[in-house]
Formats: sequence, structure tokens, C-alpha cells
Amino acid sequence: MMRLLLCLLVCLLSLLAGAAWAAEPLAVQVGPLVVTPAHLPPVVVTIRNRQATPLQGAVRLNLPDGWTYRPEQLPLTLAANETQRLVFTVTRGTTSAENRYRIGVVVEAGNVSANYERDVVCASAPYFKPTIDGLADEWDDAIPLSFVVGGKRTEVRTYWNRRQLSLLVTVEEDRLVLPDARDAKGPFDAVQLAIAPQESVTPRSADAEATRVELLLVGAADGGGRSYLLAEPGIAIGQTQQIRPLETLSADDVLLAVRRDSRRTRYECGIPFRRLRSIRPSEGREFCMSLLVHDPDGVGIRDLGHAAGLWPEQRNRMAWSRFPGDHWQDTIPQDNKLPWGLCSSKY
Repeated sequence: MMRLLLCLLVCLLSLLAGAAWAAEPLAVQVGPLVVTPAHLPPVVVTIRNRQATPLQGAVRLNLPDGWTYRPEQLPLTLAANETQRLVFTVTRGTTSAENRYRIGVVVEAGNVSANYERDVVCASAPYFKPTIDGLADEWDDAIPLSFVVGGKRTEVRTYWNRRQLSLLVTVEEDRLVLPDARDAKGPFDAVQLAIAPQESVTPRSADAEATRVELLLVGAADGGGRSYLLAEPGIAIGQTQQIRPLETLSADDVLLAVRRDSRRTRYECGIPFRRLRSIRPSEGREFCMSLLVHDPDGVGIRDLGHAAGLWPEQRNRMAWSRFPGDHWQDTIPQDNKLPWGLCSSKY
């Protein structure tokens, strides 16, 4: 009964949030920075006109104290329900150890004005090759990206080298629920990860082909971990929505170590770039990445895209695969296309 009441409350809050969203004339979004502020990143602002009439105006930024950028403002021209992408460049910025930057977007367009503010993170992987052992001792020079859902913190750090992309996902949770060794039909803890080329678009048709590499990272009873390939470029999107036995999807070339430490679970993995195909390892390379944390006996699904501020209309069920033991219920996650970058160093 309590679970049913909770589900009804969540649905009601979602409806109320959707009503408030529909009433806003403009939707404004600021993407993650793909290099640290000291390396003068672009600031990508996406604006959508939710009105039935066109808009013309200008856009400028409010950045942290001491920062500068160019150009001072950019023109905005939007037809009804049209979206425009604007790119500014930081010309002076300072890097914060907590990796959180308050950025404001000021829009003046006729009788419509908006002052949008959001904490933005740097989503970038410095160059380094860690040992995949589930320990965090080599990750101090990575850039921490963290978000909190239901009072529980998730932190993501990334590295790259010429052979592999490495991730450390640290999940704060009361306990680690492992899949049943026989059939893995019950809900269990996991990290679901999607990586795709820059500017790729998630299809919304079951007949279309996937553009992403999607992995499921799961702990194991022996203290290690198991990696499964849920999607790869060329697979039909409809196939990703079918429940397939995990043992047929094993990704043995993906290194994974899962360790439990007090009230945290660490998923450390190394993904060969040959597995990622069209994403080439080089400094300055950009790609798309996002993840879901499955915590069925805790706060449920933790969605990095939602934490990054994606819009309600960017929820896309086709962006994420089904798997045995998943617990989606009525949850529709955000799209999996968050900008990410490869850099030389966080300093």
C-alpha cells in the first residue's frame, strides 16, 4: 500500500511539473563544459520557443565573478516551437575544485524576458590510465561530477588514454543488491552507461538503428563485476526494448571491478576505444555520454540527464535498453546525449 501511494504521489508531482513547464514561454538549457574553465571552454546555450508566435531578441550571459566571455551577446531568432543553439566562449575563467559553476542566461525578446540560472559542471576526461581494481587511489586528478537523488550522492570521474576510456562511478547506497546467479529476474543494483558520437541523435522509432554503445555494469558475488553489451551502433532500437538473457550479452573486453566500501559502491571500468568505434582518442575530442544508476531498494533510478537539466520533452524511452531484472515501471528516463570531452589535464 505504501509503495502504491508513493507511486501515485510521484505521478501527481510529475503532472504538476509538466503543467508548470508548459506555461513557460521559453525553455533554456546550458550544456556541460567540455574542458575546465581555465582552458577557456565554449558555453553552449540552447533555447526553445514554446509559444505559437515567433520571437526576435538577444541573449547574453552572467558568469562567475572574474570571468569574461565573447561575444557580449548573440542575436536570437525563433519561429514558433523552434529551437536555437548559441555558442559563447569563455575568455577568462577559474577552475573550482568542487566542479560546479553558476551560469546565468539573460534573454530579451520583445515582451518576453527570462533570467535563467543553473549550476553547470565540467564533463571532461583528463589523460591517464588507471589500474582497474575498484580502488579510488588513482582518481584524484580526474574531474568529479556529482549529483544527489533522494539524499544519496553519485559521483562520476573519467580518464582516457590511447587505448581506453575509463570511468569510476561511486554510488552512495545502504547496500549492494546483486543479481540472482540463476536467472537475474529480480531487481538488482547496476550502472547503465551510454556513449555515442558527437551530435548523434537518439531515434524514437523502433525500426531505426541505434548510434550508441550501451553497457550494463553489475557487481558479482565473487567480489568482481560483470559487463554486458546492451546496444551497439547498427542494432535495431526495437531490439533494445526486448528482454534478452544477460549471459548472451557479455562484454568480456570491458574491464570492470566493483567494490563495496562502507556505504558506497564503486564501479571502475575500462572500455576499449575499438569498442566505441567512431570515437577516436585524441585531445579535444567531444562525444556524448550519460548514465543511469539502478538502486531498486533505495531511491530507484538516478538519471544523470535529469540532474544536468534536460527538458521534459527530452525524455526518451528508446534511449535506454531493457534488461532482465530492470525496474522501470512507469519511469521514462532522459535522453542519453550529454556532451563530454577529452582533455590533457584538469589543471
